[in-house]
Amino acid sequence: MNIVWTVVTVIALSVLTFMNPQSVLNVCLDSSAQALKTALSLCGVYCLWLGIFEIAEKCRLVEKLSLCFERLNKFLYGNVEKVASDYISLNLASNLLGVGNAATPSAIAAINVMEKNEKLSRAGAMLFVVNATSVQLIPTTVIGLRASMGSANPSDILLSNLISTVITSIVGVALVFAAYGKPKQENAPQ
Repeated sequence: MNIVWTVVTVIALSVLTFMNPQSVLNVCLDSSAQALKTALSLCGVYCLWLGIFEIAEKCRLVEKLSLCFERLNKFLYGNVEKVASDYISLNLASNLLGVGNAATPSAIAAINVMEKNEKLSRAGAMLFVVNATSVQLIPTTVIGLRASMGSANPSDILLSNLISTVITSIVGVALVFAAYGKPKQENAPQ
């Protein structure tokens, strides 16, 4: 992916240099300033949610959350290790709250527990799909971005966002079931 972004950037700068050479420096500086402003505006949102999730983990709320999602996890992933199930539940809760970047560390931890070889397992593929499509009840990241850009009503996307994420999740899960079949229900190591 780094190669793709590098090639696109070089091509864009080359075309801009050829078409309008005096604006290259201004475009680079303005874009950098806008990127930094956007990153800083999201930093507070991520710090808040990552802190809440850290507290939830220390208070054993993650274990309780795992129990709430136990049936859904068994249906989607089959029997996975308890630790992986806890991480998957935290990932699902993060995605439901719309903080996708806060969900990433728990997804990586779950994959590290589940994947023992180089071939992607069914549970790993399902986690990837569920994490990528992520049903969002409250898309806090998008609302935060819209608010930072001066939207008159940053939360007016709630219904359309919920509908689109539910549809993409159903399609993604159906495709994993089609590709891998039903999850195996044998006992997983605890």
